[in-house]
Amino acid sequence: MVAKRLAGAVKAARLAALLILAAACDRTADRLPPLSELTLQNQASVSIFREADAHAHEAPTAESVGKLGMLYHAYQFLPPARTCYELARGLAPEEFRWIYYQAKLEKSAFDYEASEALFLRALELAPEDPELWAELGDLYLKWARRDDAERRLRKALELDSLQPVAALGAARLETLVQNWQGVLDIMTPLLARYPRLSKAHQFVAAAYGALGDEALSAHHQEQGEYGSAVESELMNALNELAVAAILDGDPSRGPDLLASKCARCHNHERIYDHDRDRAWWARTVRRMQREAGWQWLTDDEAAAVVAY
Repeated sequence: MVAKRLAGAVKAARLAALLILAAACDRTADRLPPLSELTLQNQASVSIFREADAHAHEAPTAESVGKLGMLYHAYQFLPPARTCYELARGLAPEEFRWIYYQAKLEKSAFDYEASEALFLRALELAPEDPELWAELGDLYLKWARRDDAERRLRKALELDSLQPVAALGAARLETLVQNWQGVLDIMTPLLARYPRLSKAHQFVAAAYGALGDEALSAHHQEQGEYGSAVESELMNALNELAVAAILDGDPSRGPDLLASKCARCHNHERIYDHDRDRAWWARTVRRMQREAGWQWLTDDEAAAVVAY
């Protein structure tokens, strides 16, 4: 008799837990943002959005809702991305990724107070993560809180002496006080690890220029124009969500688009000097879209450039 009662109590508890979970899922689905108007995206992008949105509504877990937020974030739809991240954080408050992504989002949207609070929460979960300390230091640099920035950047470099965001931030602090040898001391080993890091070359170019070495200054300035940005595994995972949609396009439009769009920032030699595969070009063009905006280069135009 006691065993039957215990079994019944266990079943009742499980049923109650399932009912609570189902109610939470229903509330989450009701709070998801409406699908954004996708006027500058191609059909491949629209299909990706519809599939992710449907999955989040049908099975609103932290993973499905967070991934929908990442997709919005990758396409620069920041308000719906923020909503999804907040919902995902509510479903899995100890999950690091959604806090990190929203912190990065708020920083890019210039809501520094919100970004600071999120980075500090993330550091509670991962206090030995050098990237978090570096990102917080970079936030304080943008916020003109130099002393706060210096402390966080120093902590990041203690954990990883070549953490790129932290090293670049430290170089910026040295530049502000015109300690050009200090810039070189920080950037030279960084470039040994990341030889195509644009911003590092630009700092080195400025340092050599101030020190009177025009040849080295010109060399690094050129390398800075042809280099790459700082990336991380988490941000690569986010940005990769938008790549597949522009792998197939009409190459016949490529030359005109290069002349009217890409030539705003790049000369043709920079473009034709790179012999890379289609996926590399898609990632590169998506980065350009994030910087210039989809109004400047739509998905169909981006796919045409990639195909060309």
